[in-house]
Amino acid sequence: MDDYRDLVSAALALFCAGLMLVAGQLLIEWHARKTDSGALIEAPKHEGAPLISNRSPLDRKMIELPAEIGRKRA
Repeated sequence: MDDYRDLVSAALALFCAGLMLVAGQLLIEWHARKTDSGALIEAPKHEGAPLISNRSPLDRKMIELPAEIGRKRA
């Protein structure tokens, strides 16, 4: 008979934990929607030539690996 009591207690504990997780998630989302997100960031508007990066196209394709990984590959 104790096995059923333990099983019911465990099921009740899991149900309560799940209910608290759902309630917490809903509370977090409600606070996120309610509060002001702060200043908006907008791209600068230039009427002249478009902004061009000083980096060469080759720099964009290269990925710098940490020294440990670089040594392992070599």
